[in-house]
Parts: sequence; C-alpha cells; structure tokens
Amino acid sequence: MKTRLLIIIAFVMVATITESFAEEIEIKFDETLLYDSLKLYFYDIEDSRCPLDVTCVWEGKVSAMIHVSNETHKIGGGFEIGKPLTYITPYTITLIDVKPHPISTENPEYVAILEITKSDSTDELTDEQVCGVANVLLDGVCVPENKIEEHEIDQLRGESLSNPEVMIIIESLGAGLIVLFIVIYAIKKKKKK
Repeated sequence: MKTRLLIIIAFVMVATITESFAEEIEIKFDETLLYDSLKLYFYDIEDSRCPLDVTCVWEGKVSAMIHVSNETHKIGGGFEIGKPLTYITPYTITLIDVKPHPISTENPEYVAILEITKSDSTDELTDEQVCGVANVLLDGVCVPENKIEEHEIDQLRGESLSNPEVMIIIESLGAGLIVLFIVIYAIKKKKKK
C-alpha cells in the first residue's frame, strides 16, 4: 500500500513540472499595471465596434494598444480579442474583451481584460505556436523572421540549448530518477517479504 502511494506521489511530481497558470486581469485606459515581472501600459485604443444604440451593417472590431515590458524587453502593439500578440517568456498575453461596448453619445472609459498565462515550460512548443507565422522566438521575445539574419535563425532552431531548456531537461531527469528510485525501493521491499 505504501509502495503504491509513493509511486502515485512520484508521478504527480513529474506531471506538475510543465504546468501553466492563467489569470485574468483588468487594466484601465492610460493605466500602468505591474503583474509578476511584467509592466503593462494601456496607451491607445482602436474601436470600430457598432455602438449599442445604432444599427450597423458591420459589427466592427476593437484593438487595445498595450506596451508590455520586463527587465530586458519592451514590446508595444495592438491586441485583438482572442489573439495572443505579445509573448515574453514565459508569459502569453491574450486580450479577452474591452469594456464597455460603445454608445454613440458617450465617450467610454475603456477597460481591457487580459488573460496572462505563465508557463513553466515552452520546450514542447514551436516558434510558430508561440509567435505565429513568420516569427521566431529570440531571447524570450517574438521577432519577425525578416529582421534576423539567416544563420541566427538556424542557430535558434536547435543547434544549441539555452539555459531554460537545460534546466527543464535537468528537472525532467531529476523527476525521472526519483520515480526510478521509488520503483527500485518498492521492488526490493516486495522481494524481502
């Protein structure tokens, strides 16, 4: 019974190595917000959504212009609802909504609702999954391929391991060794009986 419990605990430890954590936050227009090691500034908005008190042919769309920075990087851009635009390792930031919906006679005080996902591991994701088509992940930031020299792209795509990749491999090996020791211990204990 104890052996089974130890094996279950070991597998739970291995499974938790690559967890992702997501949290929704709200940021008001012209506000700076600190989240973990990120600094976010909501500086502009493009809102062509149809006002609630008007009948429109086209529903329109909204983009929130947000600067995102950490100690080493600063990125600004238009976030569209549901599309993760900015990625600073290990964060993925997605615009969920912008409130309120416009009314033709009012100048709304906008609030952007963002989902920030912090992942413990990005080693199983490709650059395209993280950054979109025609971008590569360079030092934790998505960069258009046309801004990088060809030899740098080849180097980024697997010729060397970066420190986070090495740490993930070491953690995985450590967790695997723990499981192996528990199984060996359980087998030896069972043979003694």
